[in-house]
Amino acid sequence: MDRTLTRAARLVLVTGAGSGIGEGIARVLAAQGWRVAVNDLDGERARALAAAIDGVPIPGDIGADPERIVTESASALGGLTALVNNAGIHRRAPLATATADQLDDVYRVNLRAVVLASQAALRRFTNGGAIVSISSIAATTPQMITGLYSAAKAGVEAFTAQAAVEWGPLGVRVNAVAPGMVRTAMAEVVYADPELYAARVAMVPLQRIGQPSDIGDAVAFLLSEAASYVTGQTLVVDGGFTRTLIDHLPHPRAG
Repeated sequence: MDRTLTRAARLVLVTGAGSGIGEGIARVLAAQGWRVAVNDLDGERARALAAAIDGVPIPGDIGADPERIVTESASALGGLTALVNNAGIHRRAPLATATADQLDDVYRVNLRAVVLASQAALRRFTNGGAIVSISSIAATTPQMITGLYSAAKAGVEAFTAQAAVEWGPLGVRVNAVAPGMVRTAMAEVVYADPELYAARVAMVPLQRIGQPSDIGDAVAFLLSEAASYVTGQTLVVDGGFTRTLIDHLPHPRAG
């Protein structure tokens, strides 16, 4: 049986799609012929983007109600063939003093919702399917003062590998994308500073900061027929940044 996704069955839910990377993913997928269910905690943003890309808005907190959001998406789209687990949050705090509530919030959205939404999507796939979850380079390069964020994203990558093994026989592919530095509205407080922006660009071999559409392109590939033999992988999309970290150590002058 041919279980690859066809153009006639491109029905996808993107969580946390009202802005930032999620919006970039939704716009890229819509431009490539996907019918997109736009989920976001902010209902107005979900409705505005859905109207702009001819999608369907599915407002709600994916961390609180993943089963309902997946069910409503499948109903509104007339089926479901793919899921993009994009929603994520930070709770900035040193790990030593992070509260139980802060840790629970990060785990609930960044990992628990990924697992539960993926399970719910699996139950609605009828002829194979594809899942892509958004991880982070923080999964392997810990990000300071963010509590359990790095650990939760590492969990996303471990879940991706395990789900790929267990669900592969069902024709379901499961992958992840780990973004590096991406210029979003949330990060604009950094990139609006010319000195900070230039310093960050200088650290990236490709000499630019990523755009949400860069992540959207990677997700679109992993959902496409071109990736029909790719599963259990985490694709790092960071312009080569994580390959340069040793170069930031102090070195003696050349010669």
